[in-house]
Amino acid sequence: MDPTQLLIVVAAAVVLVAVLIARQFADYKQQVAQLDPKKTKKPREFGVYTVEEVAKHNNRDDAWIIVQHKETKEWRVYDVTDYVDEHPGGESILAHVGSDATEGVYGPQHPITTFLLMDEYCIGKLAAGEEGAFQKSK
Repeated sequence: MDPTQLLIVVAAAVVLVAVLIARQFADYKQQVAQLDPKKTKKPREFGVYTVEEVAKHNNRDDAWIIVQHKETKEWRVYDVTDYVDEHPGGESILAHVGSDATEGVYGPQHPITTFLLMDEYCIGKLAAGEEGAFQKSK
C-alpha cells in the first residue's frame, strides 16, 4: 500500500470515528434533555400495589410495569403511561406492561440515564409477599 492509499484509509477511519462520536453525543444530549426539571411531571402518590392491581394497567393508555431494583432488590411499580410516546425504543415499552419488566429495563439497550428518568415514574412498590406470587407466575 503506497502512502497515498494509507492516507485515504486513515482519513476515512477518522471521519467514521468522528461521525460515531457525534451520533453518541447527540443521543446523550437528547437523553439528558429528557431529565430537564422544567419537563418534570407532577409528583405521583406513592402506594403499595398487588400484582393483580398492576396487571389491570396493561395497555398503551394505562401502562404500569414492575421492576426489581438491582441494588435493593425491592419490587417497584412504575406508571409509564406518559412515557410511552416518548420511548426511544417505540412500542417495545408495551411488551411487559401490567407485569414484570425487569429484564427489559436492565437490558443493554438502555443508557445509565434511563434509571434516573425512571424515578419520575415510580408510583410505589409491591405489597409484602406479592413478589413470591409474582415470581411463581413467570
